[in-house]
Amino acid sequence: MQAPGQRQTVRRGYPEMAIRLGSTVINCADIDVMTAFWSRALHLSPSSAEPGDEFRVLRGEHGSLSLQRSRTPVSEVARLTGLRAKAVRRHREPGDDYVVMTDPEGNEFCVCAKPEV
Repeated sequence: MQAPGQRQTVRRGYPEMAIRLGSTVINCADIDVMTAFWSRALHLSPSSAEPGDEFRVLRGEHGSLSLQRSRTPVSEVARLTGLRAKAVRRHREPGDDYVVMTDPEGNEFCVCAKPEV
């Protein structure tokens, strides 16, 4: 049912709907460094700053940003790319996350996600 004064547009049989963005999530290797950076950069306040946090929401007047500790090889891939390695493909399955890369001479190797020991 439509409220008085409310406009409804129908496209291909579906009523027009609005989507509201709740938060953007950034995967990060160092959640403390990223919390400090994004809090200052966007004038946001972290929901928590406890050691061992896996997820934090940074809130502000105009929105929020979420940080999630990443258990992927992304940071190591970035470091190796800076040393002239190239990413070939990524394989992602629960419990099996790795990136196939090549060294500067084209030899393939894998960078694997590994839980902290």
